Amino acid sequence: MDDAQLIQKIMNGDKMAANELIERYYDMIYRYICHMGCSIETAKDITQDVFITMMQSLPTYKEQGYFRAWLYRIAHNQTMNTLKKSSNEKRRMQREKMEDVAPDFSEQRVNRELLKNLLSQLPVKQRDAIVLKYYHGFTAKEIANITNSTLPGVKSRLFQALRKLKARIKEEEIIE
Repeated sequence: MDDAQLIQKIMNGDKMAANELIERYYDMIYRYICHMGCSIETAKDITQDVFITMMQSLPTYKEQGYFRAWLYRIAHNQTMNTLKKSSNEKRRMQREKMEDVAPDFSEQRVNRELLKNLLSQLPVKQRDAIVLKYYHGFTAKEIANITNSTLPGVKSRLFQALRKLKARIKEEEIIE
């Protein structure tokens, strides 16, 4: 069943359709929020808020676009509001809490940790564009819609972020 059919069923009071729609997108939204630098607990809270907002906003949802992009826009707005409220120190402490107690030094784990660290050094708007594009598969046009930005602005953020990431990766290779 596609999203439009589920939304119609939800509007007719079908609670099972609501559960199905939430289950379809829950993990994707949660991962997006985690990639944006939120702690596990904060990401869980924001994800829950995203779906509460989704359910409250469904009556006004107009099927003019792509439901997935609309839902990510809600997630983006909720995450940005939370990040704006948090101080840099608080975010740093939350990222440290996410570290595993027993570190895994396998190459894949180290690469993931390096990438996570590199992403956290990017400005929020650039990190958001990278996460939406490469972790969640959105096009630049869809990212512009989700983040309420212009297409050239998104393309610029992607270009600048990739340039910074490449430079930092080169630095890391020199250091090691």
